[in-house]
Amino acid sequence: MRARWTSDPCYAFYGVDGSDCSFLIYLSEVEWFCPPLAWRNHSSPPTVHTHTHQTTTTKRQAAFRTDLSSLLDLVGTGKESLSFMKRRMRRLASQWGTAAQRLHAKLRQRWREQKKILVHVGFLTEESGDVFSPKVLKGGPLGEMVQWADILTALHVLGHNLKISMSVKELQGPGSEGLVVNRFQAPADMASAAETR
Repeated sequence: MRARWTSDPCYAFYGVDGSDCSFLIYLSEVEWFCPPLAWRNHSSPPTVHTHTHQTTTTKRQAAFRTDLSSLLDLVGTGKESLSFMKRRMRRLASQWGTAAQRLHAKLRQRWREQKKILVHVGFLTEESGDVFSPKVLKGGPLGEMVQWADILTALHVLGHNLKISMSVKELQGPGSEGLVVNRFQAPADMASAAETR
């Protein structure tokens, strides 16, 4: 972070000024990579309204899901790799449901914020050449699709609001031009990208 904090104006927007203190605050409160700092003001409960420029949004509680039908619709159709991922999701649906029920019981109604999560499955994009889809029925490498199916299912079961992108065009929009996503403009709380190797 010391070497790159001047690379994007987003860092300065969030108060990063090159000091170790500003790095810790940024990593703790903006990116959430570090635990909350004890000396910072954390008196706001998670259910309050947060103001983002001219809009007001209410944080929503994440509720565990056992029905995968809306996730299966999000994944889409048209590629054998997507069909493979959906078959895996359907096959393991009861195990995901059991896991969700166990975790729900363990957490005892603890409040969890529902996140808007953008997942870009980069290895399946036309722009990357999508070398995986044609090989699914020919014994090709299925590990990537297994992992992505499980990641998507886990996020869905945990109750988060997913947006799945399988095209670079879908990623073009507010917050996509820099290294740091401006949370006031971004359509998601978190972004994940898989690049082809």
